[in-house]
Amino acid sequence: MAALLLMLLHWPDLAQRYPQPSRLERVQRSGNLRAAVPVDPGIDHAAFQDMHHALLREFANRLDVTVSLVEAESQAALLDMLAGDEVDIAVPGRPLPEPLPGHLRAAPGYADSQTHVVCNGATRLPAGVGEGAALRQILISGSDGYVSRLYRAGVRRIRLAPIAPMGTVALLERVSAGDIPCTLAQRDEAARARQRLPTLRLGEAVGPPGQIAWVLRNTRDDSLSRQVDRFFLKARKSGLIAQLREQDRGLRRRFDVVDLDGFRLALATKLPRYEADFRRAGAEHGIDWRLLAALGYQESRWNPRAVSPRGAGGLMMLTATTARGLGAGDRFDARYSIDSGARYLARLRADLGHSVPEPDRTWLTLAAYNQGPGGLARARRAVVAQGGNPNRWAEVRRALPTVQRGARGWEPVYHVESVRRYFALLSVDGAPDAQVRFGLSRRVGPAASVGGDAGSAPGRTRRSS
Repeated sequence: MAALLLMLLHWPDLAQRYPQPSRLERVQRSGNLRAAVPVDPGIDHAAFQDMHHALLREFANRLDVTVSLVEAESQAALLDMLAGDEVDIAVPGRPLPEPLPGHLRAAPGYADSQTHVVCNGATRLPAGVGEGAALRQILISGSDGYVSRLYRAGVRRIRLAPIAPMGTVALLERVSAGDIPCTLAQRDEAARARQRLPTLRLGEAVGPPGQIAWVLRNTRDDSLSRQVDRFFLKARKSGLIAQLREQDRGLRRRFDVVDLDGFRLALATKLPRYEADFRRAGAEHGIDWRLLAALGYQESRWNPRAVSPRGAGGLMMLTATTARGLGAGDRFDARYSIDSGARYLARLRADLGHSVPEPDRTWLTLAAYNQGPGGLARARRAVVAQGGNPNRWAEVRRALPTVQRGARGWEPVYHVESVRRYFALLSVDGAPDAQVRFGLSRRVGPAASVGGDAGSAPGRTRRSS
């Protein structure tokens, strides 16, 4: 008892002599940044490389740690995880409710996002939502902060709308199924959801745009918060945020719903003619046939007679020189073209070497297929010159537009991301069975995980609201 009293007496001295590590130090010592993110409404889950995830990866790279993503079904669940110390940071991807609770604080805002009415295509879009008469047709998520934020923004009649105790993604699924006529969602969120739920239709904007920001705990230990503030200050001054925003807009323009409709039509009318050839070539060269098919669609829309302005031709768009080097027969014969394209893709992948982990190795291989090995090599050298890792697709992706100016510089980025999305569409009804594994894999229990290289594709689990 005397020893205990003595220890308590000297506790302030002991605490000063042996201070507890700060929150930032704990993250760095663990080598892992835990981040809460919303459930992805689209088809490709962890494969999607939007600016929110790109900024998160960049911040983790600055700390020299990996990222573990925890998916939340709603914004309320996401903020509860943060408040309960289950995660280090929350990346909502949508405007925050106002006001935030006192135990939370928002980091500097980095993007604006507009709320829209989203309805089933068979439903007549309501007009004059701000007036209140149409609000009774719209079922709003009660856990994604819409009511409080829009009310404070001047949409006073928003409280007339019926409220549902579920997240926006679940409501979008119900709208698509025709169970309810309309809901509210962010514009970019609705566009992503339409990849998987094409019956959704975007209606009028509701209220002013809201700002998106990360959220952290508001405590006396603000070491991690200060690091986040410094990161966003530098990201804005360096032009990183502007670059990622423009890249995001460009990718959305290149992969819109019209293109998805065309892809779904081609799945029914064209793919059956070539599927056996894709499967045969994939098995022979060790590549998932769906990745080959996705590449073929991106190259030629599965047209064996296609010709590009630069002289490439055939279903896999090979130049005459490349086709001869591969020992191919007629490059305008679909079977020869698919086999030669698979052989060329396998050769490019082998040239990268085993030091490049998956899935980055596959994405870099696709970039080389589009731009040529020399163009990819220049971009990787540029990454090294900036002190980065040339084996990470996320870093090479940013460097590619800088080594060749203009639209041509962005082409390999659009090419890779489009192939990834077509591959995700081909794989949506079943897990990929070969080289690339990035689809959402559900397991029995409260969480689901996404596989992927920890150094580039963050690990991901899901929590229910």
